[in-house]
Amino acid sequence: MTQERDKLKQDEHKFPGREPESGAIDRVLHDVLEYLDVGIVISNTVERRLIYSNAAASEVLTELMPEVTYEALYELLLAPPEGNHTGPPRRQMELRMGNRLLGYSKYPIGTHYHCLFIHDITEKSRLMAIAEAVNTMNNIGYVFSGIRHEIGNPINSIKMTMSVLKHKLPEFNAEMVGEYVDRTLSEIGRVEFLLKSLRNFSMFENIEMKRVDLNDFLDKFLAMAVNDMEKRGILLRAKLLHENLRVQADTRALQQVLLNLLANAATALEGEDDPEIVIEVSRNGGLVFLSVSDNGAGMSREEQRQLFKPFFTTKAEGSGLGLVICRKMLAQMDSSIEVRSRQGEGTTVIITLTAGEDHDQ
Repeated sequence: MTQERDKLKQDEHKFPGREPESGAIDRVLHDVLEYLDVGIVISNTVERRLIYSNAAASEVLTELMPEVTYEALYELLLAPPEGNHTGPPRRQMELRMGNRLLGYSKYPIGTHYHCLFIHDITEKSRLMAIAEAVNTMNNIGYVFSGIRHEIGNPINSIKMTMSVLKHKLPEFNAEMVGEYVDRTLSEIGRVEFLLKSLRNFSMFENIEMKRVDLNDFLDKFLAMAVNDMEKRGILLRAKLLHENLRVQADTRALQQVLLNLLANAATALEGEDDPEIVIEVSRNGGLVFLSVSDNGAGMSREEQRQLFKPFFTTKAEGSGLGLVICRKMLAQMDSSIEVRSRQGEGTTVIITLTAGEDHDQ
């Protein structure tokens, strides 16, 4: 153990300014690690052996394998999922053990070591499942209420219009009959628009994830979108990273999300002087941020709180499902969406994507 500690101190990843640890501090740190309810295992990846495990880790590992060795632990928890994964993990991984669910994360320490954290997330997972079920039921109730309202109104209008037309038909001239027919067709169009939006909601159920060259994808997307924005008098600009950047995504779904966001931004810019939309890309470690910003009127805090509720819309002709659909498609790609807006200053929508592994750099 002393030799391993000396090697760690000599490793290229050091903590500047840290004083040499005394024996008393070592004992305190050892006691802290031993009493933690999170399992901690440190392994030497070069010599392929375990050099430390605290009490919580030992308890779990003895249940997982007949003999706790580096090779057994590597096969079960340490091996890369696809044989070529390097660098820190992007998310916590899970392992089912009978009725228990274990969460674990692994982190490299310098060039010779790995630190593995293991903890029991059975109860946490159960509570999250209950909360998700409650949230799902609430959302279903909200959706059904919205559908009933959105379809019920035009149907009632159609019923009333056709009823009047039926009883007054002998008294109406051709022009009046045509007016009532147009009203009916308009309401039918509202229903059709809603049904189309609902179809889009389930359109991308089968997401096909792959490594996507983001710059190439955006070049093609912008070439398609810029003409439409120019027709609306909107300047569309892009700030891309000058690097070979890849992300994990479904190109069809990502394109649909961006089209929805551009449509929202264009609507927000109606009547504005010098309307402009900027698409920008940035990166932080394993995450890539794709933002769509406009210099429109922005939104109030109350409007922002309602944004992802089905059928909430500030558009006269909107369905209130656009952002809901965007969030659903992004969630299926292990991605997220965030909206930042201030009245009078415009709106920025940020999509967070997972960077794809790139071995060409």
